[in-house]
Amino acid sequence: PYPQQFEDDTIDLYELWIILWNWKWLVIAVTVAAALGSVVYALQLQHVYKAEALLLPPKAKDIQSMNIFSLSIDRRTLEERKNDPLVSVKNEHNSASVYNQFKQNLKSRIIQKKFIQENGLMELLAPERTRETRDLEIYSGFAGLIKLGGDVNGITSLSIEMHDAEIAAQWVNGFIEFVDKETISLLVEDLQNSIANRVLDIEYNIESKRIMAEKRREDQIIRYTEHAQIAKNLGMFGRVDATNIIQNTQMNVDIATATTPLYYLGYEALMTEINILHNRKSDDPFITGLRDLEEQLTKLRSIKINKEKLRSVHVDQAAYSSNSPIKPNRRLIVSLATVVGLFSGVFLAFFIEFVQNQRKKHS
Repeated sequence: PYPQQFEDDTIDLYELWIILWNWKWLVIAVTVAAALGSVVYALQLQHVYKAEALLLPPKAKDIQSMNIFSLSIDRRTLEERKNDPLVSVKNEHNSASVYNQFKQNLKSRIIQKKFIQENGLMELLAPERTRETRDLEIYSGFAGLIKLGGDVNGITSLSIEMHDAEIAAQWVNGFIEFVDKETISLLVEDLQNSIANRVLDIEYNIESKRIMAEKRREDQIIRYTEHAQIAKNLGMFGRVDATNIIQNTQMNVDIATATTPLYYLGYEALMTEINILHNRKSDDPFITGLRDLEEQLTKLRSIKINKEKLRSVHVDQAAYSSNSPIKPNRRLIVSLATVVGLFSGVFLAFFIEFVQNQRKKHS
């Protein structure tokens, strides 16, 4: 119904081609300029290298000595005093728990800060640092360099991207070793504190038993002294058989319903007991359970943990310096810039042609 309007809205490809042909040198110039500019830009970009290490949980032998404390505890004592915080024992360490602690320490800002300070990396991270530059920004920058990959088939990756491949590999391997030692130190310190608390508990228990044994011995001396005086007053200097003596009805009741009074041992026997109790040098042989406590104490004090043989991580593949940079992709940069330059040149050609046509119409 509107043939004239349809003809006006139809795009003439030949006319477009003529426009492009007339401005071909402009399109070529813009494309070449974009390509050359991208080449110069890509050549000025520094190479970025990636150093990556692959990590696995530690082996059973790497953490075996950490469980020596739990093995040395008397299970019967723990069961009897399981609600006592002084004798509580942490769960035995396993590969998974130690490895999780290691991965948590990889993200710890305190450990990262300690690694930077001990290895003198402050100048490398911020060579032009001024007073206005806060240390927190440097530590945050280092934390941003560390990339911790997810577990794939039980393998965790740790990588750093830097302009120097050798330094990146050194930092990755050094950081893993540093965090490994810090993790072991923290676990061993925690273990040693548990051992120290258990030793103090046993020492307090032994000391209390000795104090109470001494008081019981003093009480026994008082009882024997009193009964010796009774025996002396009754003229019982030797041992008396209570079953053959019937003095009165009340005495029969006492003998039948209670233990034989101590003064029936006789004055001489009681004084001998009193002298022996006075001259006793140690109550230890008479304290029930004391030797068991001393045995536990000896075990705990003999525990020696060699941190050099402990590991919180198993390095499946150490980081190495790569000769192939991951950034920049110069081919991609030049290709994209060339395509953008080509389209920019085409757009510029049509824009200039449009402006000229509008001037002609107005004139």
